[in-house]
Amino acid sequence: MDKRSLLGFVLIGIVLMIWLYWNSSTQQDAVMKSKRQADSIAQLQKRDSIVTPVLTKDTTAKDTTSAKNKLVDSLMLKSGGLFYARTAGTENAAKEKVIMLESDKIQMEFTNYGGCIRKYTIKNYDTWDKKPLQLVDWKKGKELSLLFTSKEGKLINTKDLVFDGNYAEWQKVDLSKDSTFKLIYTLPLGADSSGKIIITYTFFTNRYEFDVDYEFVNSSLFVTNNKYQVIWESSLNMTEFRSDQEVTYEEAFAHMGGELETLDAANFDEEYKGDFNGNTDYVSLRTKYFGLYLIPKDKKGDGAYLSGYREKLPDNGQRENYSIGVKMDIKNDKTDKSSFLVLITPLDYNILKDYEKDLEKTMRFSLDFIVRPIAQFIILPVFKFLHSFIPSWGLVIILFALIMKIVLTPLTKSQTNSMKKMSELNPKIKVIREKYKDDPVKANEQIMKLYKEEKINPAGGCLPMLLQLPILYALFGVFNSTVELRNASFLWIKDLASPDVIFNLPFKIPIFGIDQISGLALLLGVTMFLQQKMTMTDPQQKALVYIMPVMLTLLFFSFPAGLNLYYLMFNVFTIADQYWKKLKTPPKEESTDAKTNVPALSSKKPNKGK
Repeated sequence: MDKRSLLGFVLIGIVLMIWLYWNSSTQQDAVMKSKRQADSIAQLQKRDSIVTPVLTKDTTAKDTTSAKNKLVDSLMLKSGGLFYARTAGTENAAKEKVIMLESDKIQMEFTNYGGCIRKYTIKNYDTWDKKPLQLVDWKKGKELSLLFTSKEGKLINTKDLVFDGNYAEWQKVDLSKDSTFKLIYTLPLGADSSGKIIITYTFFTNRYEFDVDYEFVNSSLFVTNNKYQVIWESSLNMTEFRSDQEVTYEEAFAHMGGELETLDAANFDEEYKGDFNGNTDYVSLRTKYFGLYLIPKDKKGDGAYLSGYREKLPDNGQRENYSIGVKMDIKNDKTDKSSFLVLITPLDYNILKDYEKDLEKTMRFSLDFIVRPIAQFIILPVFKFLHSFIPSWGLVIILFALIMKIVLTPLTKSQTNSMKKMSELNPKIKVIREKYKDDPVKANEQIMKLYKEEKINPAGGCLPMLLQLPILYALFGVFNSTVELRNASFLWIKDLASPDVIFNLPFKIPIFGIDQISGLALLLGVTMFLQQKMTMTDPQQKALVYIMPVMLTLLFFSFPAGLNLYYLMFNVFTIADQYWKKLKTPPKEESTDAKTNVPALSSKKPNKGK
């Protein structure tokens, strides 16, 4: 095999290994996650542990009944204890009062039980089965509560305490009309109610965010060490069809001192807990397309914690359960107040970027250091611009493929010229191989010498392909995590962000781990075959014409339909361009040397004596 063919196989192997490693099977996703997890654990272990109480498994949704019984026992202490009369579930506790708030974008429910959020529904999106997209479900527990240690050394979670609310039962507030609305919950403590916890929510017109203020009055009566935590105890609800695919995007984050700490629970069947000390900008958790952010406003948090574990679901499903929290200090035990911004939002890059707090860092891509600049500064802006006047995302992708073809044309010109020159040298190369058929090393030396004399770089045709790889990586990341493309249909394709499955196999294809057939991937394989057929200059490369399209087609079966559509149309434009140039180029007469298979470098001068 000559050096050019060997180089081709090496490049093909590199491409396939990278794609398989980063993007193909669930097993490879686990490998990728394990590496990130190891880095995350190493960072966590460098930090000193703190004495502030951290959530245990008894307070997770795994055993809600047991957890609540234990908490009630701790709150009661003894009949008539400080928190007893305010404990949900006791005989004297007030009944639950729920208030509903609705705008054009969201619908929320809050409860006086803990002064917590009970439901959160984003109205402009549906789940995969066309149900309301409810990210917080009261059946799994109320969210956004406070955690602290009482004077008696008991762990107190305010979600199990009954607050007084400034609203009537099942009151409904229209946030699309009111510019702002304040919801106030008060928890009086002590015989004379001299101790208080006051929670004030402020809602805005048609926003995904709201503010929440936590005020402690005479906290020395009921809080130890002047410390508390603002916590969110469970993951957002899953919204996509394949939980085993969606789970690969679930993570929890803590942004501290400009650095993003990440917890990925992919390999933790038992709950993993990580404590962080220092100024905390925000904590967050995400699913594939939606995210939650707890952001201290007037003062930074004093630390953060992240915990998570993996849970197996029926039918090979999976999910990852996370808890996040921000640690706060009480500076003044008479009256201390802290403010938070709470954002529960689609993972739209522009929305996150507007907050100028590095929230967009939680939108992670494969090969982040390469892909993020391309996705952030090229693909997403161009997509948004084109979609501003083209309503169909499918047409946007096709037009983007045409734009990229035009942009890369100057580079592909060098590829075309290189291939053309190499094609013209084929007769000479054939003679060299025939002449040195018993000495392959010498043959390759003579061929490389010929390339040098003709000023041809045999690797010159690889540049456009290598330039395409970062773009494909970036598109893969964009299609997998950009909510605008979620459930976007085109022709027979129901979701451009997922594979366009036309047939499910009763088995998995070995190595690739694929059990589905993609229509676009099949068409893409056809264009790859045609393109290789048109550009093949060396008969020894004939096997590649069949091997490469088959291998890449299998690989692309699991890729998002939007990515396959882009690559398909890019190939179609390339084939059309090559065919057009071929029509415009007049047929070239073969030289005498070519017809007789005698290369110029080995021809002899005529003998004048004859």
